[in-house]
Amino acid sequence: MSRIKDLDMASSLSTHTDVTINSSFFGLIEKVVYNPTGSRITAHTFEYSPFNGERLHQMLDGNIEQIEKVVAHDSLPVAVPVGNIRAEVCRSDDHQFVAIQLLHFSDFEYKPLCEVKYFKGHDAELVSRLFGK
Repeated sequence: MSRIKDLDMASSLSTHTDVTINSSFFGLIEKVVYNPTGSRITAHTFEYSPFNGERLHQMLDGNIEQIEKVVAHDSLPVAVPVGNIRAEVCRSDDHQFVAIQLLHFSDFEYKPLCEVKYFKGHDAELVSRLFGK
């Protein structure tokens, strides 16, 4: 599990109207909450090979029906220990909110492949399944 303030998408997430970020104990402890449900948000990072990373990028840029088909057929992109595409994922514990940003490793640093994408409700539940339980 990652700390949200260490993610590249931290500034975007902190300005989202449905998210509250509170820091305590000199900034060492952070509590992030999805306001509509009161559910805690946790951050995770996943790395992908070029093939699976591009596949994930196309799914997230497509429509939700495409993601639903992938989840239904259980043909999810497979994360690897070290890859050149990183997915930063923040999701609520109740899976009603997901924020994702994909980054590509280039010139010895990760650079954004796309803007932060937000999903809520049923769409968030489907997208959340792309990253395991």
